[in-house]
Amino acid sequence: MERSRTIPLPSRLRDMPVYRPAPYLALIAILLPATAAGVASALLLDENQRTPVWIPVLILLFIPMLAVAWLFMRSVRLSPVGIAVGRPFQRWREAPWHEITRAERRGMFIRIYTRGGDAIAFAPRLLADSNDLLKTLLDHLAPQVLDGALRMEAMDHMRIPVSESGISSMLRARARNRWPLGGFFLTVMGIAGGVLSIFMMPLPLSIVICIVGALLALLGTAIGVWFLQEIIVTREGLTIIRPWQSSPEEVTWDEVKVLDHSARWGLLRFRAGRLVRCIGPGVLGEPERDRMLVFINHYCLQRGVVAYPHRGLF
Repeated sequence: MERSRTIPLPSRLRDMPVYRPAPYLALIAILLPATAAGVASALLLDENQRTPVWIPVLILLFIPMLAVAWLFMRSVRLSPVGIAVGRPFQRWREAPWHEITRAERRGMFIRIYTRGGDAIAFAPRLLADSNDLLKTLLDHLAPQVLDGALRMEAMDHMRIPVSESGISSMLRARARNRWPLGGFFLTVMGIAGGVLSIFMMPLPLSIVICIVGALLALLGTAIGVWFLQEIIVTREGLTIIRPWQSSPEEVTWDEVKVLDHSARWGLLRFRAGRLVRCIGPGVLGEPERDRMLVFINHYCLQRGVVAYPHRGLF
């Protein structure tokens, strides 16, 4: 403890904040089994129809679903001593600040290694106030400890220096998790509605509901995949990486003539001899949103590019 007091610490760490799983994750873990059990009970009580054979399988799926949910239910605690990770009914596993030798991003997880060979891992996006957790963690760890991906995120959280020559930084961002997850949730709802209608509705009505469910599933899949794209913004222009395209699409600031954006900046259309669409700052996290708006204001609006807002969902 005496050694840790010699380390300069942000004042917020003295409060020992605890970042717990996001409410939507806990809500899914609690309500999904109950909803499935309710649907199964309704089918079992239907006297005009035989009990589907997949009801026992659905009930058995609760066990692995709860096990997977428990694996993701990790809380993170920051303190002057170090960072700790814990699950329900388990002890906290702590990594002291002065013993951390490496921090890496592996997919949605951040893995932290200590000098003694121990490691802890957690997924920031599954926790409440994840932006505050990530910013505090990256501000506190030394740059040589971070890998390339985390070092890039640390630069993204820094304040953008704007000079006469332009913005001397780069932004690499994705849409917040709520947007692709919302689209894929529509897909699951459409498929579930179509399947349940086959067993619970008469034939003409079930066919109509199946068609509506299929259309809803296609729409949800399209929305979810659209929000999986990644954008890289620099002083030269934008690079848009889409999962359904083999090569990224690029547009430079000099060739942009008109910026067409939705009401809440969720969608951008750059008219530069061709039409380039991408996600906008409205669907990004707070630090990335502010940085992208600075880029757009400095390289588009202040250079005479016409901004044309239109009505839209975002």
